[in-house]
Amino acid sequence: MADIFHHHDLMYDCWRKGLHGGFKAVERQLGIVRQLEGVDGFQAVILWGRYRNHGDEDALALLLQYNKEDVVNLKTLRERIDECGG
Repeated sequence: MADIFHHHDLMYDCWRKGLHGGFKAVERQLGIVRQLEGVDGFQAVILWGRYRNHGDEDALALLLQYNKEDVVNLKTLRERIDECGG
């Protein structure tokens, strides 16, 4: 399977452009807007626990929205770091 998919960690590209911090911090530096303000990786773990342990469908829906935003914003991040100088 490893030869089918290409993995590229954008962290190193960010570092080369002088962008430091976690994914959310770099998004803020580049002006990438999130719909779910205040939801972070720690909150995501809590949401997963609420769903897994208690069947909380609202927690799952929020977690899926958070994850979708991460994936969509990776594309935007890739485009923005390609555009920025440094």
